Amino acid sequence: MLTQVLQTYPQPIAYAYANIYRTLSPAGKLDQILRCAEVTTRYLCALAIASFAAREDKAVLPPQALAEFRGNLAFGHFLSVLQAVPSLKTPHPLQGLFSQCLQSKRSLAKGKLEILLEQRNKIGHDLRGLNETSANTTLNTENPLATLEEVLQGILPLCELPLFLVDAHKRKQKTTHIIRLLLMGEQGEPMPEEVAVSDLFSDEKRLYIGTAEGALLLYPMLVWGLERDRAAQGIYLIDKIATEKLNYKSLVAFSQPTEPPMPDDLLRVLEGESVPIETIMLHDGRSFLEAWKERRELIITGKANISLNVEWTDLDKQTLQWYSSILKTKVDLDSLNAQGININWNNSIEVIRQILLDGRGELTPDDLHQLTLLFGNSKEIHRKIGREILDLRARLITEGRWDQREELTDNVLQGLRKAIDFITQHNPIEGLSTENLQQSTGSADYIAVREALINLIIHQDYTDQRTVAQIELEPHRTIMVNAGASLVSQEDLMNGGTSTARNPLIARALKLIGFAELGGSGLREVSRVWRNAKRRPPIVLTDEQHNRFRIELDSRPLKIIADTFWKQRLGATVTPEAAKILGLLGNAPAGMTLAAICSGTGTNSEDVIVMCQSLQKDMLIDFEAEVYHLKPHLQDLAREAP
Repeated sequence: MLTQVLQTYPQPIAYAYANIYRTLSPAGKLDQILRCAEVTTRYLCALAIASFAAREDKAVLPPQALAEFRGNLAFGHFLSVLQAVPSLKTPHPLQGLFSQCLQSKRSLAKGKLEILLEQRNKIGHDLRGLNETSANTTLNTENPLATLEEVLQGILPLCELPLFLVDAHKRKQKTTHIIRLLLMGEQGEPMPEEVAVSDLFSDEKRLYIGTAEGALLLYPMLVWGLERDRAAQGIYLIDKIATEKLNYKSLVAFSQPTEPPMPDDLLRVLEGESVPIETIMLHDGRSFLEAWKERRELIITGKANISLNVEWTDLDKQTLQWYSSILKTKVDLDSLNAQGININWNNSIEVIRQILLDGRGELTPDDLHQLTLLFGNSKEIHRKIGREILDLRARLITEGRWDQREELTDNVLQGLRKAIDFITQHNPIEGLSTENLQQSTGSADYIAVREALINLIIHQDYTDQRTVAQIELEPHRTIMVNAGASLVSQEDLMNGGTSTARNPLIARALKLIGFAELGGSGLREVSRVWRNAKRRPPIVLTDEQHNRFRIELDSRPLKIIADTFWKQRLGATVTPEAAKILGLLGNAPAGMTLAAICSGTGTNSEDVIVMCQSLQKDMLIDFEAEVYHLKPHLQDLAREAP
């Protein structure tokens, strides 16, 4: 039962269930059993509300339990909804599964959540101060763990519905793709995967469950958000409903999501607003449920490794010690104490296991791969990725042979430190050092290079053996290239869109010690500081065909050409915004892409396209091969500008 739940149940239930076995004291174990029962009820309640919102007969009014689903929500509120929704006469997508799991006499779960609620009410809500002897007696005589496990077995059909986040959409070869996080099993933030689907989802950054017919939206009962005190993204469950504010509860974090939904988003659903099921399938015709069941079968039968032990002796001891020494200065001790987590701060392995890995001793293959990249020795790194981790190059002129080159086979953290030393040796930047990398403010050079360097590390595709990440330093120019095309579309990239990190454990490791920003501002911040410093716009290119990403920073000052200049020389009147575009193109004889113009002006792609079309109509610029140019005679004029 333990392995099945930890590896294949929806993440909230799997994580809460795992906490039972991480707790040693009888009182702590009893507390976690009843917490898991409540988390399970909250999760199923979200499914029930989503299913009711997708009912066939929109005229059917919400049951009384939904009308009373307000204020501070407790175990009983969620259970009341679970009891009411399956009993409705109108068909809805999960009606049959709820009846099978919670109402059928043959179901092991029938009536068991009610028993666990009674036990919770009998004992009280705060069990951490419970007498250990009393807790042990309750565990032995009433056996709440056995009751909980009967619930988990009985609701298996509902827990087989895959829970996933739609992070972003992309169009590739006339096919819609989504960047998806599959949230099954206790792993906190899985690596994103790109999946071809039959149609667009209604929104991004939303949680869904897959069914045989399509996907049910769980927002805003469940939301995905930044857990600031854990430096990670995670699931939040609704906890309080008021007309002015919604409060959520994370399984681990104490903070609220950074952008919680508006109360009306949930109140409209509770009052009966229809939210139909999204009839979207995988591009190959399978449903999300069918595809997950195939993967689940491989996990259950042991044909797909899903949980592996960490061999700490294979990792680099010095890197572990260096990282843990920084980590222990950044953690919130009050938060750890509130969770009852005690750590031996002199043991670097325990520090990293408890904080970075949330106490886990076994990891998924993806997490173990990232842990090795972070802390492994050179031999293990090369065995894992089949190439160097970084290729550092510098020259004193813009052409010819490299004056210095270093190819690194170190782990990610050692490589980061050496890359910073290499950059500061050839292109000294005030404030740029490993010791100072926690600073999020500074000069344009510092911020841009810091963000680009962190982007190269956390978004790199380490499974691609063809492309070694490169940092190239030339006079006035810093170029960074890595394997891994952007996970967001080119349009979203131009408009400052952010994506889930391709390597979430590496990203979290850097965020925990302050080397990366929690909000993931990244390339948007690079464009902003470069623009404010009046530099030539950064060139950002994503190449799907070759699976590469490139950013080029040119530190030469941008020649400012005022709009009055164009009026004086051409008699043409242009808006200040359009004059910015002409000024940028006047600095770029080879022309500029739409993305570069967006970066240089700070304007979204739609507005830039409209302005460029107007400038084309006025015969001021040309557009050829995806590049905008000033008309040839205007290039000569631009060189005359003061």
